[in-house]
Amino acid sequence: MTLAMMNTHKAFKALQLAGVSDQQAEAMVEIFTEMQQDNALSRADLMKAGEGITGSIKELDDRLSAAIRELDVRLTSAIKELDDRLSTAIRELDIRITNMDIRLSGEIKALDVRLTRVEARLDRIEKDIEVIKADVSALKTDMRWIKRLLMVMATTMVIAAIKYIFS
Repeated sequence: MTLAMMNTHKAFKALQLAGVSDQQAEAMVEIFTEMQQDNALSRADLMKAGEGITGSIKELDDRLSAAIRELDVRLTSAIKELDDRLSTAIRELDIRITNMDIRLSGEIKALDVRLTRVEARLDRIEKDIEVIKADVSALKTDMRWIKRLLMVMATTMVIAAIKYIFS
């Protein structure tokens, strides 16, 4: 008896795993159990059980086909919606990038003009510094000559004053 119960349980689980509903699996297990116990099922009983199983399979197939079609429609709709949203987001991003590129191009041109002006000013400043260096060098030379002249003049004055005092 335990062996028959265990086989019944295994058969029930196997039918469930195959996708048969609980009620249908239970009915099938009862039929198989009766077959084992009576061992005298007629061909008509087996045909009737087979028709029931075939009907259940067709019903499951129809329900599964309808569910698959519904899922396909829903997924197609969801994918189209996502595609539309993504396309819109990409267009908006492209517009933003284009606008940013235009603004940056303008700012880069303005900076380039400013940089050119600054470089020109630096060139002028460098030239002015060179001129100032040359002028400072000339002034140093002139100051040396003036110092020498003043020394000569002072010396001459001192000699003239000494000569005037002692003469």
